[in-house]
Amino acid sequence: MLAVMAFAPRARAFEREWHLGGGLGAAVPPLYVIGPALNAYAAYGLTDAFDVRLELGMSGHDRSGPPAWFYGLKGAFTYKLDVIQWIPWIGVSGGVMLMAKGDWPLESTQGTAGAIAGLDYAWNRHFGLGLAVSADYLFRDAALYGTGFLRAEYHFGW
Repeated sequence: MLAVMAFAPRARAFEREWHLGGGLGAAVPPLYVIGPALNAYAAYGLTDAFDVRLELGMSGHDRSGPPAWFYGLKGAFTYKLDVIQWIPWIGVSGGVMLMAKGDWPLESTQGTAGAIAGLDYAWNRHFGLGLAVSADYLFRDAALYGTGFLRAEYHFGW
């Protein structure tokens, strides 16, 4: 037992730990072509299995005429399966989506509900990389807004 405890790798559970990160990816809004997207987020590990997170995102899309910009803010509750360094997770989210064409003012604001999932790799105790996808239902447009990101995050507070 002493040998196992002495040589076992450190556990990488993320309870009571903060995650700050961001990502680059793509988004597919209703009625527009796929476009580049940015994402920033903060998450807190409630337990080793559950996180709460706040996500900000934006994407730009071209159609005939001025480009359209989508801005999103959502909160999410996620369940993760901490398997040493690879951490798959899935969750539900709710928030608001804003859309502007060309310059301000905003053209529309609407509520969203969605699903989010990802796979993170804990490079070390402080740094991680991952993939994340989400689909948000836009209530007013009755349509889906989908995103995919390559993300990097910093962990602290353990």
